Amino acid sequence: MAMSGLKIKELSIGLFQSETDRDRQRKVGASQISDPCTRHLAMAIMGDKQGPSKYWLGGKIGTAVHGLLEDSIEKSRDVPEFADAVVEQKITLGELPEYGVISSKPDLVLPAQKHLVDWKTSTRAKTKKIQKWIDGESTDASINYTMQKYIGQTQLYAWGCAQGGTEIETISLVFINRDGTNEVDVVEYTYEYDEQIALALWNRLVALWDELKEGSHPQSYSGNADCYNCSMNGLS
Repeated sequence: MAMSGLKIKELSIGLFQSETDRDRQRKVGASQISDPCTRHLAMAIMGDKQGPSKYWLGGKIGTAVHGLLEDSIEKSRDVPEFADAVVEQKITLGELPEYGVISSKPDLVLPAQKHLVDWKTSTRAKTKKIQKWIDGESTDASINYTMQKYIGQTQLYAWGCAQGGTEIETISLVFINRDGTNEVDVVEYTYEYDEQIALALWNRLVALWDELKEGSHPQSYSGNADCYNCSMNGLS
């Protein structure tokens, strides 16, 4: 049988590694602003790349899961909770002089329920630690760091929604495991919107931007002791 000569493996890898909207993002958004590591936030503001992901597909799996969920919502508009669902709609957080407008896209907003949802792809090993954190039983500094970042990110989303006229009262983080075996491997954490958390993060960003404009260099900031990348590179 004659072979076609097509390089199917290479073509497939090219599809997996093709650039997405998330890859093309140049300005900081809620996920960077909420990072407890000032060094990494400063680097993000100045456009420095954070380095390659330890997973060869990077955030592609997360992007794929989000795409599936978005498509499923559109097919479920007859479900009362999803009738007025707003999916991946851009919101404005604010504007920094000489930098520009800062915006983000919450995964899911349910206006009638005044509720915001953010999906996270994870692993069973990690979500077991997160469940311990939710239950108040965790002393894992890295998980505390991660949850602080995620909660801050979603509080910023809710704050942006409120500024745009959509009231948010509660927020849910939903962790979906790449290696999950059943529904038990989906973990939810729900909490109240707290405007003060979002304001504190925004004010931190404004102050940091002012320092960078005046000549401060991202590398002059100490890394966070619980930041994985900083600790691995001896920068904390």
